Amino acid sequence: MHGGDEDAVIRLFGGNPEQCRPLRLEDLREHYERDLILVSRSGPAVIVVENNNYQGSREEVLRPLSRHGRTASAYWNVNAVSRLSLAEGGLISCAFEMIAPEYTMFGARPDAWQPLLEGLDLDDYETRWGAGLMAVERATGARFDNSWVRGPHRAVEITRVPESLLGQGLIDSPLLKREPFISYLADLRPTLLKPMRRHALDLALAHAGLHEHPLAVATLTAATLPAGERVRLREDLTAAHDQAHTRARAMLIGEPENFEPEWERPSHLVFRQAIVFGVLAQCVAAHLPTPTDGFPDILSSLDTAMTGDGARAHEFWMVKYLHDAARRAA
Repeated sequence: MHGGDEDAVIRLFGGNPEQCRPLRLEDLREHYERDLILVSRSGPAVIVVENNNYQGSREEVLRPLSRHGRTASAYWNVNAVSRLSLAEGGLISCAFEMIAPEYTMFGARPDAWQPLLEGLDLDDYETRWGAGLMAVERATGARFDNSWVRGPHRAVEITRVPESLLGQGLIDSPLLKREPFISYLADLRPTLLKPMRRHALDLALAHAGLHEHPLAVATLTAATLPAGERVRLREDLTAAHDQAHTRARAMLIGEPENFEPEWERPSHLVFRQAIVFGVLAQCVAAHLPTPTDGFPDILSSLDTAMTGDGARAHEFWMVKYLHDAARRAA
């Protein structure tokens, strides 16, 4: 973060400055399982280092920090999940996955990183994370040099900052001005999980063109079917999933390598159908051997089917966000 003071940064990460202690940078790796941050100053910037954590990549941390000064974050893990974020004036200006920036960029000013990335190579795996750190240097004035490595550094344990109910990209959504979202927000409790899951499933069925498919219609009333019919329905759904998946893979082979937008490939519709058939099979399985009330937690399984940039996809992601918030309230 450019400017500001270390104590303010520590508090915004969920730590107590009075509990800080000295720690060398190279010793941070020994605290792999603790929520520990290392805080120090480099020129005009305050630098925070985490090991095996990602709090500094979260909107709930970045946005408050950026009210004190321009804030940048480079995050990656052993699975190559990454994010390069730039926040200014209380908003995420631009953030993206360093592996695929062209597909994952979002924020109030999606081009905000562009001048700061000039000459940096994010395509080379061996230098990608270093390029991300150089971008952070350019954005904040920090310097990850030998002087900074030597310290001094202060270590402090942090408590995770609670997740925001509505993030930057959602709080102004027109969806929140109509039902059922008005009712969701009025009483966001676990009792809403059942209608939210049905809402999400209806959106996915429509998105995959399956809302009138006989197997989908039967699934929505599976709890009323005899046990033997529920077993057969699950088998039919599993077979439909396998068939759609095989057909989609065959279609993809014959399609152009470059297709824009990617989610409008003909094969993608069939992939979505395969995913939804699989989720419907999960729903029926939840009624075996005896019927249950409502649907299992299917939203994380449906999200890969909700590709695209249309109104239906946006509505699904709003439902998922509120569903996750209601589940956390349990």
